[in-house]
Amino acid sequence: MRILVLSMLIWLSCLTVTAQEVILNSTSKHHAVNYPPYLKDKNGTFDLIEARAGDVHYKVPANKVPDFLGDFSKAVWFRFEVRNDTGTEDWYLEIKDAYMHQLTLYQVDSSGKVDSLSLTADENYITRPVYSNNPLFPVKIKTGEQKQFYLKATTRTLIRASMSFSTMQHLYESNMFTLYGNGFFSAIAIALLLYNLFVYFWLREKVYLYYIGYIFTAILHTNLVAGHVQAFFPWLDWLNTTLILPVVSLFSILFTNSFLQTKKYVPFIYRMRYVVTGFCLLPLPAYAFGMYGLAILLISISVLVLFVYWLAAGIIAYRRGFQPAVFYITGFGALVAMSVVFELKMQGLLPETYWTESSLFIGAAIEAVVLSFALASKINFYKQEKDAIQEQAYRQAVNFSRDLINMQEAERKRIASELHDSLGQKLIVIKNKVFRFTKAGSAGFQQNPEALTASVADAIQEVRSISYGLRPYQIDLLGLTQSIRSLVSETFDAAAIEYVLDIDNVDMISDAEMQINIYRIVQECVNNIVKHAQATATVIQVKMMKTCLHISITDNGSGFDTDKIHSGFGLKGIKERLHILNGNIHFKQAEPAGTAITIDIPIK
Repeated sequence: MRILVLSMLIWLSCLTVTAQEVILNSTSKHHAVNYPPYLKDKNGTFDLIEARAGDVHYKVPANKVPDFLGDFSKAVWFRFEVRNDTGTEDWYLEIKDAYMHQLTLYQVDSSGKVDSLSLTADENYITRPVYSNNPLFPVKIKTGEQKQFYLKATTRTLIRASMSFSTMQHLYESNMFTLYGNGFFSAIAIALLLYNLFVYFWLREKVYLYYIGYIFTAILHTNLVAGHVQAFFPWLDWLNTTLILPVVSLFSILFTNSFLQTKKYVPFIYRMRYVVTGFCLLPLPAYAFGMYGLAILLISISVLVLFVYWLAAGIIAYRRGFQPAVFYITGFGALVAMSVVFELKMQGLLPETYWTESSLFIGAAIEAVVLSFALASKINFYKQEKDAIQEQAYRQAVNFSRDLINMQEAERKRIASELHDSLGQKLIVIKNKVFRFTKAGSAGFQQNPEALTASVADAIQEVRSISYGLRPYQIDLLGLTQSIRSLVSETFDAAAIEYVLDIDNVDMISDAEMQINIYRIVQECVNNIVKHAQATATVIQVKMMKTCLHISITDNGSGFDTDKIHSGFGLKGIKERLHILNGNIHFKQAEPAGTAITIDIPIK
């Protein structure tokens, strides 16, 4: 069966393909050249004689408007016949791909006479027979005459034969609204571009620069496809879609990641940005080395990848709570939809109307408008987010102030209780002893002076303990290093907890406020181990690094509840002190059990 099918294909390929006949029967419409037989000129060396001699090798394309996406042929020949059934002899052949490198049209009449005309994209348009954005070939066909045409097309981008015959009057009438619409939509995009340039100078946010770069290159691309760039700026004859689309892609990726904050909302897309950018820029080196077919193939693939990248980033960011992404999705979605419409029109699947002809301009204008709304929405989103953060910070400050007042009252109550119950009782004992000794006379006092001395010593020690709780005197007398050693040893020895203390000399920290904050932070962590951890062993490290003080505290206790650890007042106090010191704290479960705390405090 396969052999039979292969044999039929070989037989069909050997048949002579007849040229398509275009009948000009009305002066008020386009006469499209659909399904023109084509011949690939791999090296671009054929002349007309060789092209006509290879008639048996012409093939009929599968599409009305054949294109050669990623084809490595340097030239393509098209062949068709035209018969004029109208009373008008002056006709024009319009080629819609204005960025073709070179187009050469050969006209062969019934007597065998050949006329030829070449038009190039990198030539000043003033030298063309008709000054127009699309190449126009004047064609003179007498009424009832039939001519044979050969068109040789070479390009550094996509070879696509979208051809039609029209009279000058019909061309003018049909193109007038299209050109007016293109100018109108370009003006809208440029106005928004200038507006956002002004906003950039006001806010100094890079996302506006990316927007400006993207919209500018997108407008440049649409006008390049329409042929307006070549018409008005002939010195840009080197510019084409293969060169401009990678730049458009670059700015769109920069804008996408900046606007959608993909690092926060879509980390996967953010990590893929370099890969996608590199792929989108691949056509540039391919074009530089003269591999034009490979370059346009890579461009087409990268555009599809970019469409997926845009929409995936927008949808995921929106689903994760970034509300301005809805404008982003709408803007890029409009561009994608209009690009599809334009492509379907170029393929001959949609009729050539004002809307299909201007679809790229409409898509670019809608995108520019919607993305401007997106940027405005982002500012409003930031404002709401800022207000919410400020409200949350205010509530936290109020709660902290309330907790702080309660803690102060509790501390005062503790001190009052210690003064009354402990120190007060000792002083009462001393008073009673002195009173009793006074009644007994000096002889009684001399008989038992040690008891009174011991009571006074206990009272003095109680005063020291209370004072130490308020301000550790050891910091002033012995320094921060020894104070932390004493704190750790006294606390864990009293609680019968084994400990290992590895502490550097931190006395070089001369700031008194920083010293007391560091001491209190370690004190709170140590007290939490004794009160809550149910630990039997702990390891404490206090290390001086190059730029920070690193504190690591690990115990083998019962671990922690992630909800409770962030709600206790002790931790709030630690965080407030670290906020003053510009430090940070991290908690994690120790292995095999317990809690590991790491604290980093920047040191000048």
